[in-house]
Amino acid sequence: MSHSAIAFRVPVSALALVLTAASAGNGQETPGWPCLGTLRHRHARDIAASTWSIGAETMCRDFTIYKNWREYLGKLGAKKARIQSGWAKTEKVKGRYEWAWLDEIVFDMVDQGVEPWMCVCYGNPVYEKGGTPFAQSPLPASPEALAAWDRFVKALVERYARQIDEWEVWNEPNHTKIAAEDYAEFLIRTAEAIRGAQPSAKILAFGIAGVESGYPVRALNRLKEKGKLGLVDEVTYHPYAYNPDDSYGAVEKLRKAVAAVSPAIRIRQGENGAPSEPSTKALGKLPWTEAKQAKWALRRLLGDLGRDIESSYFSIMDMHYDDGVNRKGLLRSTPEETVERPKPAYYAFQNLTALFDASLKRIAEFPCEASPDQPVAAFGYRNAGGAQLVTVWLSGKPPVTEDRRETMSLIFRKGRFEEPVLVDLMTGRVHAIPADRWSRETEGVAFRELPLPDYPVVIAERSAVPLGG
Repeated sequence: MSHSAIAFRVPVSALALVLTAASAGNGQETPGWPCLGTLRHRHARDIAASTWSIGAETMCRDFTIYKNWREYLGKLGAKKARIQSGWAKTEKVKGRYEWAWLDEIVFDMVDQGVEPWMCVCYGNPVYEKGGTPFAQSPLPASPEALAAWDRFVKALVERYARQIDEWEVWNEPNHTKIAAEDYAEFLIRTAEAIRGAQPSAKILAFGIAGVESGYPVRALNRLKEKGKLGLVDEVTYHPYAYNPDDSYGAVEKLRKAVAAVSPAIRIRQGENGAPSEPSTKALGKLPWTEAKQAKWALRRLLGDLGRDIESSYFSIMDMHYDDGVNRKGLLRSTPEETVERPKPAYYAFQNLTALFDASLKRIAEFPCEASPDQPVAAFGYRNAGGAQLVTVWLSGKPPVTEDRRETMSLIFRKGRFEEPVLVDLMTGRVHAIPADRWSRETEGVAFRELPLPDYPVVIAERSAVPLGG
């Protein structure tokens, strides 16, 4: 990884990007850079495992409707999907569970090769002090409500134990001012109920709003005092930032803070996305476009992958909240909550899953020397056959709508290539790199006059890139 200082702008026509509203695959041809074809996309069923997850939240509140977008799920290539349990939607009458809505989602996702992971939330107003169905819900507080919560969690886990083995306890408790100590007690009782029904369950905690370290550390220390740290496998966080690359200082601080309490607990990016236009909710007031959203998504997901962080994009479908439409979806919705069309970010995500899965191993400490001197993110990977793939992008500023590129020279001291190609993850096009633009060095590989954009491209061994028809 290279982080340098100041940029200068050189007009370039190479790999110029022209996005339409319907597709991210309309990049112009590049003189001198032959297009070899486009990436061959993969269905989730054709991928053994990966770190990619797609957000499928808010169905418990009918802000998005599964049957309206389910046909786009498997084709996306994400191997996991985050869903929410919807206690209030399931138990509308005390003691009677209506599972049909959740059965439809869970069983169909699994049939498509996508593993759901469940955020167990929110409250239920049929019980006194039982909370509400909404994100602002307090924790269940009365003895009756807590006992009902325990019963619901047990029934939920028993019902879906064959399909789900990752359970997240609540969502963004710090955002709704739930005291860390209160959350800790609730986490203990919920995790014990989950493990009682599924002893091998993986427990995810917090779903922290932002990348705050203090809140989870206080709660984890409470668990440590009670000898309950073994109940938690991962801490999840939601790092919303206009420039996704700006988050990683705080992410590393969180990782170290959690490890100081328990080295066995990992961190996971559990919810993060950007709108395709100004809209409601996180980051919604900023000047977004569909091109910015697609670039942002690639930078977040590959920035996480380069740091060995499992990662989820929020969300697959635009969500119709009570106060407006949250346009973070990869799919643009109509007023009737049906799919109008996939956005460029949907195709960009498909390009990502066409190349990256759990069979690739990250190359530790993969240095990149960039000229001119400016912030560049670069990460190296190796497939089972030893072929390398390198992700690289301009990381110093938020993505822009326009086709921003800098003419760069890059040296990868651990690079090893025989026939490198350049993969544009926005368009899916694969370009041969001219012989006069790269060379093997005494140590590593050098690339010259590379038109580097403000979103990730991949320099890869040609044999590692699956081409479509």
